[in-house]
Amino acid sequence: MDLTEEMNVTKPFGPTIGEIQVIPEFVKNLNDYSDEIIKDKEKSKNLDAGDTLVGAVTQEISLEKEFFVSKISPYLSNMIAAYMYKSRTDLEIDSIDNFKKKLLINFRQAWIVRQFENEYNPLHFHTGNISGVCYTMLPKDFGKPPQNKKGVNHNGHIQLAHGANIFNCKALELIKPEVGKFILFPNYMLHTVYPFYGPGERRSFSFNADIAIKK
Repeated sequence: MDLTEEMNVTKPFGPTIGEIQVIPEFVKNLNDYSDEIIKDKEKSKNLDAGDTLVGAVTQEISLEKEFFVSKISPYLSNMIAAYMYKSRTDLEIDSIDNFKKKLLINFRQAWIVRQFENEYNPLHFHTGNISGVCYTMLPKDFGKPPQNKKGVNHNGHIQLAHGANIFNCKALELIKPEVGKFILFPNYMLHTVYPFYGPGERRSFSFNADIAIKK
């Protein structure tokens, strides 16, 4: 599967940030799986990843290997390949197919984040080489900011941070979640998720992976 046309790669402050709209089946598979785990109290407890992650959220669910391998990793691997191919033009590899032959992906972790009103994810970074987040469920809206200020409402948004705010180079990138939006970034990219106010669930999928490119 060649996703290079769908993958939009930008460099807002040096490191490459990938963004792509995933197919509906990918979102459905993740939500159906999450709903199944939520209903099963024993599985929900056994797959709780809260102790190993920094989020101050209701629940974080580790994905079981069988589900991840069969439903998630094939499509995810193609997204990573497209992101890496468009990020590493310096390698001068003539096609995505030839690039895939050289690309090695080792998935470390994959999990679901369930965030509700007043919850947040503090500023942090990930392990491995590459990470990402895909939004699978969002509340109707994120509510008004406490002081109801004019301008951008940060509620429920993810913000990426890198370096310093200097001439012609910004340090922050604020991204509004949308169902099906997948953002890919280097593991060292600092990022935070702001709380939102009101009913509903902000659900997302995240992963960490090691990357190598054969000579």
